[in-house]
Amino acid sequence: MNLNEEEQWIYEIRQYCRSLNISTSDLHKIVTDLKVAPMIRGKAFEFSMYSKLRQILPSQDWTVIKPVMNAQTGNHDIDIMVMHNKTKKVISVECKLAGKGMFSVAKTSREGFHKKGDYLIKVKCMRSRTTKTPEKVNAMAQKLGVSPQIFLAHSDQYRVTNFDVVATSIGNAFYQTLEDNDGNLMYKFEPTEQGMNFINKLNPTANDEEFLQEFVYNKVYLACSLDISVSHNSGVICGKQACLDKSNCGFIPNYPIINFGNIEELSNEVIPSPKNCWIELDKSLQFFENILERI
Repeated sequence: MNLNEEEQWIYEIRQYCRSLNISTSDLHKIVTDLKVAPMIRGKAFEFSMYSKLRQILPSQDWTVIKPVMNAQTGNHDIDIMVMHNKTKKVISVECKLAGKGMFSVAKTSREGFHKKGDYLIKVKCMRSRTTKTPEKVNAMAQKLGVSPQIFLAHSDQYRVTNFDVVATSIGNAFYQTLEDNDGNLMYKFEPTEQGMNFINKLNPTANDEEFLQEFVYNKVYLACSLDISVSHNSGVICGKQACLDKSNCGFIPNYPIINFGNIEELSNEVIPSPKNCWIELDKSLQFFENILERI
């Protein structure tokens, strides 16, 4: 059977639906359900990031791998592996979208976090599998090298050793949950006035909303886990009430912040860039070379 690319795609979708007893007529309703859509968008970003890194990192020096894994509780799966061919060192990359609607402009200053007027985007970076039974708590605590009490205080958080790098697309920060004309809830790209001002600063030549939506999705930033985890070196403070060492617990906050500073202070010719540890994707080659010296 000779099929063109579109016909092959349709055939594979139908075969997949049959294998799981899914009616193809219901497929659109399923994938657009508010409980399902975030998982699909998160997984889609993993593959998008995989393709971007393969394009950016020279293949003679780097090998980018998208592992096929089935993680169980206690075993953290790796979204993307980046191997340096010469040293054989492997850098693990965790792909996380910005939190939905989590673009904001700081209304007050908070020492060690941001100043009033800073443009902020929060990245949703938390474990989806929580551990509660005493046996599993003890096992996970031992695996992470902490006490059960400390683990329970941070049960939905990643440890700095879970991965080396976080990659995020900021697009989700400009989405909202809204009702359509029929009263159905849906995700929609809906920046606030300040959000649109920020996006226009990132790309002052664009004025088409559909283009801007794609543009901000493709605005990707990277950070080393060492720089966003709670430690004396990073200066990141833990917000967990039960944390026993809020300045050096070694866990990654649920919502690390990308701080672009006060963009109103920039001239129109200057494109905003993070003032903290986050690096734009187009600078990732140097970024990964630096990571090699830190792991």
